Amino acid sequence: MVTPPLEAARIFISCGQNKDTDEARIAATIKTKVQSLGFDPYVAVDVQTLQGLKESIFKQLENSEYFIFVDFKRDELAKNPPEYRGSLFSHQELALASYLDIDVLAFQEVGIKKNDGIVAFLQTNAYPFADRGMLPDFIAAKLQERRWHPDWRYALILKRDPQQFTDPLHVGLNKKTRYFNIMVRNRHRNIVARNCYVYLEKATKLEPRSEIPLKAVEVKWEAYMLPNANIPPNTVREFAAFFIIHEFPEKLNLANVWTDAPSYVFPKIEGKGLYELQYVVVSDNFPPARATFNLNLSSSLHLTTLE
Repeated sequence: MVTPPLEAARIFISCGQNKDTDEARIAATIKTKVQSLGFDPYVAVDVQTLQGLKESIFKQLENSEYFIFVDFKRDELAKNPPEYRGSLFSHQELALASYLDIDVLAFQEVGIKKNDGIVAFLQTNAYPFADRGMLPDFIAAKLQERRWHPDWRYALILKRDPQQFTDPLHVGLNKKTRYFNIMVRNRHRNIVARNCYVYLEKATKLEPRSEIPLKAVEVKWEAYMLPNANIPPNTVREFAAFFIIHEFPEKLNLANVWTDAPSYVFPKIEGKGLYELQYVVVSDNFPPARATFNLNLSSSLHLTTLE
């Protein structure tokens, strides 16, 4: 099986899976076919509880870049000529995808009542199919014809090069310091991430394990004078996760945060050992982006790492 990249575009596959038919097997084949094209697919399954809808269907839909709608025949509505209704559950998912403005490819089995349900209002121009065995290849061909691309996401991604640091003179302290930077990449192909703010959300000492109290404060973007910044499509901005004064290698300081209170600038993160630091980036129009980094704080600065 092909494993898609962690940042590949996500495709929500809404496909009936009647246990008394071949639908579950076809759904699995569609998923494999989509994976082979470099996408990250999710096949929706029927859930019976509101909590299940929130945790699986709603969450997956909200985080998907593309939506494939497969409408299999259900109950017979008329005999001459034969006419069937489509899948109610798939139509409900299609309505949610439309509300979220997700790009849709729709396929309907021949015999389903024309312009029935939500399809009539969305004008999705569903492709008809008669041979279920050919459906996965048919979907793959239309996906490529539509020029869907796997190499983007509606997401901000936090990353770090372990060797990424600088050693400037801190003007205010008049001391040599080491800054550890983190990159934030906008993975969308054409939407600007607006008004992005960075926070150190959680800090944990691992040995022995204990949570370190923090206060919410905006971290400054590198080479920028405001706490909120825009990140253009497929570009990177950096922020300084923290700095360490060379003379005091076992004490961590937040770098250039937007506050005039010393208790916000100097959280109680000190003493050699292993730590987990969780940062979050929030914006006006992207989902919150979180990442946890492992800090090995050493009594010798050149041995301190953030990965």
